[in-house]
Amino acid sequence: MLNPNSRSLYTSFFTPPVGTVFDEAIATTFSMDPIILLETPMYLALFMNKRPNKNDDALIYSAIRKYSERISVYVQKGRIQVSKNAKGNPIFALLEDRIIQVNSPNGGVFHPKVWAIRFVSHDNSFSMLRLVVLSRNMTLDNSWDLSLQLEGEIGNHQYKTNEPLAHFFKTLPDFATEQLKEGVRERAQRFSDYAHRTQWIYPEGFDEIAFYLPWIREFEWRPRRADRIAIISPFCTDDGLKTILRRTASSGNGTLISRPETMTALSADTLDQFSKCYQLDERAETEDTEDEDASDLPLFTGLHAKAYVFEFNGKNTEVVVGSANATGSAIMSNKNIEILVSLIGRSKVVGTIDQLLGENGLGEYLTPFDITKDKVDEDPEKREAEAIVEKARFHIISAELSLICSPASDEGKWSLELLGEAQLPDGIASIDVWPITVDIRKTFDTHSGKLSGALLGEFAASSITSLIAFEINSGYSSVSLKFVLNLPITGIPEERDSAIVQTVIRNYEGFIRYLLLLLSDMPEEGDLISEGVPDLVTGSFGIKTSHGEIVPLLEELTRAFCRHPEKLEEISTLINDLSKGKEENCPIPECFIQLWKVFEIAIGERNAK
Repeated sequence: MLNPNSRSLYTSFFTPPVGTVFDEAIATTFSMDPIILLETPMYLALFMNKRPNKNDDALIYSAIRKYSERISVYVQKGRIQVSKNAKGNPIFALLEDRIIQVNSPNGGVFHPKVWAIRFVSHDNSFSMLRLVVLSRNMTLDNSWDLSLQLEGEIGNHQYKTNEPLAHFFKTLPDFATEQLKEGVRERAQRFSDYAHRTQWIYPEGFDEIAFYLPWIREFEWRPRRADRIAIISPFCTDDGLKTILRRTASSGNGTLISRPETMTALSADTLDQFSKCYQLDERAETEDTEDEDASDLPLFTGLHAKAYVFEFNGKNTEVVVGSANATGSAIMSNKNIEILVSLIGRSKVVGTIDQLLGENGLGEYLTPFDITKDKVDEDPEKREAEAIVEKARFHIISAELSLICSPASDEGKWSLELLGEAQLPDGIASIDVWPITVDIRKTFDTHSGKLSGALLGEFAASSITSLIAFEINSGYSSVSLKFVLNLPITGIPEERDSAIVQTVIRNYEGFIRYLLLLLSDMPEEGDLISEGVPDLVTGSFGIKTSHGEIVPLLEELTRAFCRHPEKLEEISTLINDLSKGKEENCPIPECFIQLWKVFEIAIGERNAK
């Protein structure tokens, strides 16, 4: 139970079970780094390859085109991060339709961290659902987090236990802050249906499961009376903790594991109700502020996991995991959108609180909290500056900002203009705004006390995107804040996607590489096509596999024509995209164009039948 030595990689959640392939997925998160959303389809495309090249733009583009349309991600508006580990890249524009910005309608935050992934057998006769409930967001944060992975077959019977989960997925589109893209609501409805009809395989030792949505009275979490309790929560408030203790009647017999600055802010009366209070022995920095009640807490500890452990009569243990902190906004009111999962099993099998806190559990990573230790001196000017930039973010995300794209005076360029106006608090020195596909910024003078629409610049068609980064700079030198908004946009040039392809496939080798990626749906027998080369002896095109074998391209095209005609449609689109623009810049060899004309005739004849 909660073994700290049992580690899992984020990408491992997407590894298909034996005999299945990835079908589609839906995810929710409070904050996200777009890099994670790029890596997900990359992993799906390359998980069988022992030496994936993550710097291969053709691979990245192929993976995104192949898988990203099957993924929807819901994220709290204003909490998309500016990626630290990636410079502007046109490929980011392909994520626009995958990201749905949401908010809690009740004044709190959208806070659940969930992945639901459907896998299907190769013949579509069998399907299963993998549910991953996390405490971590879709970011590169390295805090201590927690995850629960459940799997089950999707059958024909609806399970009452799954009603809260089905409701969760069904209502996700209702939280959207902008007009939904095509297919978003339909995917949410499908996953609601999948969840309702999934018979879960319980983790070893557990024999009972329950799902809770604290913001809905019908599915709210009301802890049962317990003999002992352990609470792991980075953010806590007096009212949240007292509510849990009162409901479980565990006052004076509980353990609290939290951040030291959180416990310092609690009242002595609240702390007295716990027999033990711990903090992590070593702390790691994090930028993850989530809970409204915790907005004024310092941000410098590594604990981010949330878990509630209960013991009943010395026989049964219940573990409740998910997104909810022990705060009033998370568990007492209908403000935050949260999700929790409860698992109950025999204590002698799944473990006890003593074991959790022992040497084989979290014990070696914990140290008793000492409230008498001196507090870290705080800079009041810095804290005030942090509050000002957060207030500015709120005003910007609340403003009705949008974008309009139009042809620029410079041939081949496009103007991107920010429309709307946002009032700003005093104390903002400047605001930089730029599309995340480039590194060119527009700096706004904020002396007027507002952010007013203006031309962001003139860009190539491949760089036009609705994903716009903001950096708010305070008057305090070390305090600034970055985030990304997915803004409504009109006038995206029709050739935008073609232009993106052309930035990825710049020459003959890139064209062959990408062509082979289109033809190889997934590696067969563990072999991934690694590079395309011309066969200079025969004049035909060949494929060099990772084993050094040469496979004629004509054979691959013919196999696709017979077995996977949809692949030829993708190739046709690719050729059309690359043929646009100046002829001398086209990376398609003339001999391939002649070969492709034969397939175009065959496709036309088949479609005419």
